Amino acid sequence: MRIDVHAHYFPVEYLDRLDRYAGTKATQFFRKAGLASEGFSGIEAHFRNMDLAKVDLQVLSVSGQLPYFATEYDAVDAARLGNDFYARIVSEYPKRFAAFACTPLPHVQASIDEMRRAHDELGMVGVTAGTAVLGKSIADSSFDEFFVELNRRKAVLFIHPIGGSAGSPLIESAKLTWPIGAPLEDTICMLQFMQANIPSRFPDIKIILPHLGGFAPFLTARLDQLQDHFLPESAAPPSVQARYFWYDTVNANPSALRCTQEAVGTDRLLFGTDYPFWRDDAFKLCADYISQAGLSKGDVDRILDGNAQELLGL
Repeated sequence: MRIDVHAHYFPVEYLDRLDRYAGTKATQFFRKAGLASEGFSGIEAHFRNMDLAKVDLQVLSVSGQLPYFATEYDAVDAARLGNDFYARIVSEYPKRFAAFACTPLPHVQASIDEMRRAHDELGMVGVTAGTAVLGKSIADSSFDEFFVELNRRKAVLFIHPIGGSAGSPLIESAKLTWPIGAPLEDTICMLQFMQANIPSRFPDIKIILPHLGGFAPFLTARLDQLQDHFLPESAAPPSVQARYFWYDTVNANPSALRCTQEAVGTDRLLFGTDYPFWRDDAFKLCADYISQAGLSKGDVDRILDGNAQELLGL
């Protein structure tokens, strides 16, 4: 069995709602790139790709198009629409899909309420959140009560970059928002979690970082050497704290996978594809490269299946 923890489905109805509240065509790229679907019309493309790469189940999220608005009503309305749509997909195809819920951050109590509804009524297997929320890091102390509830539930939290170029005009002007900016967001978010002492304050949250944690595994020794620049003296080394998180395998470079495995261990790796951004041959590569990275069969099986089954209770 292969379980893909990083996949997306973008219903046109949901994107329309985001545009209504954003007052802009914020979703224009998704539409032009053919990533939006009318109703369930895009499901067949999911099945075709899943069959191509022998993927049995995908965990869907709206990550990258999250319902974050300053007005609470707008954020709640969009979040409920997105979650209800995903719940219908899962209900229709329970053996092929599960879902991570979105929440109406920065509105913390409303987000806790929607998290409860998503878990207890809709059967979601976790929650997704962006690396930042309207200019604030997801690790900001203003979201502590949100993390308290996640910790109480021992919930899964799937993090995703927001496409903000990590606040860098240089990255944005060079059109590197997604090639470099996204994994940089992943890396910064991981370190901000460490700065906020999330691993020890909320030990029961199961946080998944995408794209093999960005650049973090490659920089493990450097981060340990320079930890006094960004962490308090009493903090555990970043290389130790890194083992608190889980990491999806969206990358497709065998040496990068081996680097991350050596840094955090096989048990922290989860198969992901980032569908539909990686599709057809690229989607198949996301799966195939794991078995081509020189890992043992036991390690490959854990990454493709076993770890996700345990983490998500599937």
